[in-house]
Amino acid sequence: MTLYIGCDPGLTGAISLIDPGRGLLECVDVPVCSNGQDTGSMKTWVDVVALDALLWDWSAKHNFAAEAVIAGIERPIPMPSLPAQTIASQFDTFGALRGALAAQVGAAGLHIVSPHAWKKMFGLHADKAQARACCQRLYASAPVTRVKDHNRAESILIAHYLVRTLH
Repeated sequence: MTLYIGCDPGLTGAISLIDPGRGLLECVDVPVCSNGQDTGSMKTWVDVVALDALLWDWSAKHNFAAEAVIAGIERPIPMPSLPAQTIASQFDTFGALRGALAAQVGAAGLHIVSPHAWKKMFGLHADKAQARACCQRLYASAPVTRVKDHNRAESILIAHYLVRTLH
């Protein structure tokens, strides 16, 4: 059996775990912490210690040692219309997730997913409400009821994309 991890990078990003036979197992926001800066626009970054602990907890709880685990991280696409700190946070989170997941699943199990590819599979565009609605159709119990949960929905859909393309 194979488990699938989906990651939507960013300081408000999320990470999810799916078992095709049992459904959505886990979905949490990416852990963040203060970076020690009192000034500037990017005052938090990924809490890599908490992220590592989270993945080790999932590994023990869901027996990664006995399962194949595949992870996918959405490739951040810098958009000139976004503030510089948003772009920086996406790439910071992308790097932290990439490193932590590679340690858990190995390089062969880590996939970088194009936002265009996974959104096309689900018929989605830029509307975040569409992602939440699609996620709720696939996983009724998904924790995506609030408007700000669109990142959780996207992490779940990225994992589901991996299930449909690699399973």
